[in-house]
Amino acid sequence: MPTRCRILTALAALSAAAALVAGCSSSSEENSAPLPDAAALLTESSQSTRDLKNVHLFLTVTGKIKDLPIRTLNGDLTNDPSTAAQGDATITLAGSAIDIDFVVFDKTLYATLTPNIWSDFGPAADLYDVSAILDPAIGLANVLTNFTDPNVDARETINGVESVRVSGIVSADAVNKIAPRIAATGPVPGTAWIRADGNYDLVRVKLDTGPGNAIEMTLSEWGKPVTVAKPAV
Repeated sequence: MPTRCRILTALAALSAAAALVAGCSSSSEENSAPLPDAAALLTESSQSTRDLKNVHLFLTVTGKIKDLPIRTLNGDLTNDPSTAAQGDATITLAGSAIDIDFVVFDKTLYATLTPNIWSDFGPAADLYDVSAILDPAIGLANVLTNFTDPNVDARETINGVESVRVSGIVSADAVNKIAPRIAATGPVPGTAWIRADGNYDLVRVKLDTGPGNAIEMTLSEWGKPVTVAKPAV
C-alpha cells in the first residue's frame, strides 16, 4: 500500500477511535452524575411554586375518582391579585363526556355546558376549584411541603424539560386541600417531577388515589402573564 494511503488510513482509524471514546465518556459522565437530595429538592421546589404567580396547567384523571367529574382540563392559572383560572375541560355528566369552557373568577365557577352560553355555577369549591392549585397555602406548594419519605428515582424529560423524579407519600390533609373531592382518608403515594436546571420549577405532580386511579397535573409556561375576566352571564 502506498505510504500516503497508509497514513490516511491510520488517521481515519485514530479519528474514529477518538470519536468513539469521546462519545462513551460523555454518556458515562451524564449517567454517573449524582442525583440531588430528595428533601432539599422538594423544599426548593415548594418555595419556587409558592412564589409562582402564573402557570399553564394540563390535568388528567386516570380511572375514576368519586365525585370528581373531570377527565382532562387545560387552562391558565393565576394568583395575582387573587386566584383565578380559565380554560377548557372534558367532564363526565350523566354518564356522557362533554366538552366545556370554564372560568373561575372571584371564587365563582362559570362554565358553558352549551357552547358560548355561560352559566354561573356558584362557589367553585363546591365542585372543584382548579384555581386553588396556585394558592400558596393549600395548592401544589403545600403538596410538596407535605411529602414524606421522599426518594429521588431518576432523571426524566417531560415535554422537553429535563426533570428529576421524586417519589414519596403525601398527607391526606394536603391531598384534600388541593382536591377535596378525592376525600383521602390516609396518605397517598405521590410523585413530583422537578426541573433539573436549578430553577426548581415544578413540572408535574401525580397523586395515586387508589388502584388504577390517579390525578396528574403537568405545568408549563411558568410566570407567563395570565389575565382572567369574568364572563358575561
